[in-house]
Amino acid sequence: MSQKAYLELISGSILFGLVGIFLANIHGMSTGSIIFYKHFAGIVFLAIYFLMTGRTALLRPAKRKNYLLLLGLFNTVTIFAYFICIRYTTLSVAILLLYTAPMYVTLLSPVFLKEKVRTLGVIALLFSLAGIIFIVDPAGIVSQVDFWGKDLIGIIAGIVSGMSFAGVILTVRYLKDDYTGPAQLFWSTFIGILVLAPAALDVTLPSLAENMVMIVLFAFVNTAVASILYISGMSKLPAQTSSIIALMEPVSVIFFDHLLLHTPVFFNTMAGCFFILLGAALASVKNVPMPNAN
Repeated sequence: MSQKAYLELISGSILFGLVGIFLANIHGMSTGSIIFYKHFAGIVFLAIYFLMTGRTALLRPAKRKNYLLLLGLFNTVTIFAYFICIRYTTLSVAILLLYTAPMYVTLLSPVFLKEKVRTLGVIALLFSLAGIIFIVDPAGIVSQVDFWGKDLIGIIAGIVSGMSFAGVILTVRYLKDDYTGPAQLFWSTFIGILVLAPAALDVTLPSLAENMVMIVLFAFVNTAVASILYISGMSKLPAQTSSIIALMEPVSVIFFDHLLLHTPVFFNTMAGCFFILLGAALASVKNVPMPNAN
């Protein structure tokens, strides 16, 4: 079960790396409308999945319904804040701030989930964060970003995205005994549709028709396949471990952008990917608890 969970989370993270390819091929739609219609098509695929597998009974809300609502809100806030950060700053800033989530998870999981902080987990986190720093080059970012101008909105949104992403990870793990990963995904997507409903009108019919095929493909890969694998694996692993392994997503983004969009890859990017993969490998090892200060 543990090996399957690792495989699910890694596979989901890799498939999430295709998000840039889909977004690059969707035109004339606002961020809110893209997310809404992707979610709408995605929940249709999820409904078909539950019907075909005969697992519709798993969708019945049972205990902790308020946490399902919280998960949906966390997930929606994460996506929105991430895209706002990209819009007002740069993709590098957005990635750096989104993937501060493992730090919050490491700090909060002992409080909310009673997970022990482990030596290898801390080392893995440090390696992974070092990898992110290599990739995004924060020294270069600081010289380009106007911290007191319009970029301030993006920076605040980026910080919010990292915190809310940590909330997603912690909530998924908290609900693991009451709802399967796919059931959590179904309800969080449904709640996202309700929250984003006003954005459904923020697009013209010709633009929607033009992008419909790409949106359906986006929903199938991102929601019906990647998200099921991702959240299913995350629900079975400790929050600290899953938050670090999820950092394989930016490595996947770099790989697919280079392979399909021919984006150049530099030495610091390769070094960053190496550190992230090393951190993920360490996080997958059976860890040793941190020594007791007493």
